[in-house]
Amino acid sequence: MSTTKTVSIVFYKGRGTLAEKLIRLWTNSPFSHSEFRRSDGYYHSNDRFRFISRTEFMEINPEDWEVCEIVLPSEIVERVERRQLRKNGTSYDWMGIVFSQVFRLGLHDKKRWFCSKSNADDLAYAYRLMLRSKDGRYRFYIKQLRIFGRISPQYFSPQQLYSAVLRMSRY
Repeated sequence: MSTTKTVSIVFYKGRGTLAEKLIRLWTNSPFSHSEFRRSDGYYHSNDRFRFISRTEFMEINPEDWEVCEIVLPSEIVERVERRQLRKNGTSYDWMGIVFSQVFRLGLHDKKRWFCSKSNADDLAYAYRLMLRSKDGRYRFYIKQLRIFGRISPQYFSPQQLYSAVLRMSRY
């Protein structure tokens, strides 16, 4: 039996900037940003101020962030976290924001990210790794992450990602 690691997706609900307030208004959500808290305590996402993908340590105020923990097999978490490091330095996917979030056409840049797209992509990658392995030990986790095999990452707003991660906790 494989060991597990806990990661989290955290959602920003603090006061926020004008842009973050507009995101909340557009998505009808209390959340304007998401981060992937890695097993090593660092956070990975697109920086909400610099618009570049990065992995860094952050102090988060629990009153400003909603934390959703996810338990996955250790070997899967390690591969996801190695892949996140390869995303570092990539720029913001403005095309994806406009043509996947605003107009819902699904157009996006496959090598650029916005916060919820990057986080959903990480979970979709974990899903694909386990699905391809055909290892019966992963059945539970595959079922838990199933939505990330059905919906492309660019379609997830922070609120939609939050809803998907909450549904995972039912398993």
